[in-house]
Amino acid sequence: MSTLHTVDDQSFTGEDTDLFGLLCRRRGWSDQFLKKIESAEHDELLGLAEMVGALHDARTTGKKVTIAPDFDMDGISSGVLGYAGLSELGFDVELHLPDYRRGHELAPEDIAEIHAKWSDTRVLLTCDGGVNSHRGIAAARALGWTTLVTDHHEELAPGSTADVTVDPCRINETYAHSGICGAHVLYQVIEAYTRVHRPEKLWEIRLLRLFAGLGTVSDVMPVLYENRQLVRDAISIARLLRVAAPKTSPNPWGGFDADPDAIDVERSILMQLLRTEPHHPVFLRAFEGFAIVLKAFAQVGKIRDVDDLDEGFFGFYLAPAMNSPRRTGASLDPCFAVFTAAGADVKLKAARQVIENNELRKQLVVEHTDELTTGDQPLAPWVYFSDAYPGMYGLLANRMMERNGHPVVVAGRPAGPDDSVSGSGRAPGWFDIITGLEPHDGLSAIGHQQACGVRVAKIEKLGDLVAVLREATQAALLDVSADGPSGDLVLGPDADCDAGLEDLQPLSELVRRTEVLKPFGHGFTAPVVEIAIEPLGLRVDRIGSRSQHLRLVTRSGLSCLWWNAAEEKFDMLRGFVQRASRTETGTLRFTARLQLNTFRGDTRVQAVIDEQITTTA
Repeated sequence: MSTLHTVDDQSFTGEDTDLFGLLCRRRGWSDQFLKKIESAEHDELLGLAEMVGALHDARTTGKKVTIAPDFDMDGISSGVLGYAGLSELGFDVELHLPDYRRGHELAPEDIAEIHAKWSDTRVLLTCDGGVNSHRGIAAARALGWTTLVTDHHEELAPGSTADVTVDPCRINETYAHSGICGAHVLYQVIEAYTRVHRPEKLWEIRLLRLFAGLGTVSDVMPVLYENRQLVRDAISIARLLRVAAPKTSPNPWGGFDADPDAIDVERSILMQLLRTEPHHPVFLRAFEGFAIVLKAFAQVGKIRDVDDLDEGFFGFYLAPAMNSPRRTGASLDPCFAVFTAAGADVKLKAARQVIENNELRKQLVVEHTDELTTGDQPLAPWVYFSDAYPGMYGLLANRMMERNGHPVVVAGRPAGPDDSVSGSGRAPGWFDIITGLEPHDGLSAIGHQQACGVRVAKIEKLGDLVAVLREATQAALLDVSADGPSGDLVLGPDADCDAGLEDLQPLSELVRRTEVLKPFGHGFTAPVVEIAIEPLGLRVDRIGSRSQHLRLVTRSGLSCLWWNAAEEKFDMLRGFVQRASRTETGTLRFTARLQLNTFRGDTRVQAVIDEQITTTA
């Protein structure tokens, strides 16, 4: 196979096909594009200098600052980042725990709780919220507090009423790449303060990029421009907090297995570095807590080696677990306690509570999704009614959006004809729910463009909501061809395949070159391949502690893993393989992601199946 030195080269034919070059051409990943999205340069956010000044006044005059964060993973990351950072910089600072039952906006009830607990509060600092919280801000100002808002949600007219607001989505903001998370906004404020007033603390403050990067992934911000290096830094810092499980558990073969319970987080590189110098206890607790979170996930088998700790861990394991309380009605306290509690044992208990509640959340998603697909749904497939806890609506809407391929709203079932209807909407990247609903009386949405809360003023307006979603989908379908492959590359023996599966070396090379482009995420997604597998000679096994997963191994030795598919797909696949031994059959087609797996020093390419497409004759 020939070597392709630049992705702009157009030579992609015959046996010399370079799969990485072909992938880049189809994705539009030219050398110029890849260089452009790596630029981390950005302008200063409006209001940042004024907020730095207000914070400096608070520190130098000894005014108490109370931080009021949102309650999702970005809000938790923001709150911990601010609490740890300002504590390390010498502020008198407290952290308020939000109540998700009140919604995302800062409420007067929050202000009353803060005043009752810390009556000497003089400065309110919000993070990941507050730009449209007029009632809450008014309550704080009525107490004479200075109100500082850091947020990243769209500012709605007439605009923020806080003393100082920093938000890339403000009405008059010119910040080029507005898709930064709430934690990143607050990080920029604290780093700017440190550069001006405490430059000797820049190393410590920049470690807090761990939480800003976590918020970026968890809030599904585009992994482009300044966000790319931020996420990379967060992963690097997280890996400095990981400790490999020592091999202390004897196994039947005369050796020892890794024992995650024996992990000592104080042996992590970063904790050892931090312990060599005096730091504020709140600052140290944040990083100790993250190390303990990693230990807890290692104990349940989600982190086995350092390569497991990447943007995928942030987005698919940690963030959903931290978001689970509001989905199930559980207490939010453990999600903050794991980063703020004084004792390691308390933190580990909190981390385990978070993980246990997440298992409940996953079970409830399955149950309620089944109810949506089998129950009476007069407005399906656009609007679904659910009896689930309201915090589940967003997850359910996302499930139905993935199944249907178009925008979906899941809401509570109204009790009477004059009731309003509230729920959550999810949409593919081609539809902006907020902008789409704005021109229609009685329809409104707040949040992010593809993930937001939706409100319908009266039941009679539900038809308008359905019409908006349907018309947007029809318009999008006119621009998208239904023909063609489902992946960026097609691999297998069929005539339309770009390369075969007999020689796995080119696939390994493809994965190695693609890995260099990480991190992947929203706006810069990981490549997906379509694989065509011949059933003749295919081995199908059930694996996992409950035999819930599938492993398909081709004649050439390509291992394909299909998580949680055994119950639904095992018998079908085995039957198809058995028929192939007697009669001529077509290939099995799947969309999958390729990855490298190292076992006992041997590195091989494997595929992780997303879904089955069809079979070909």
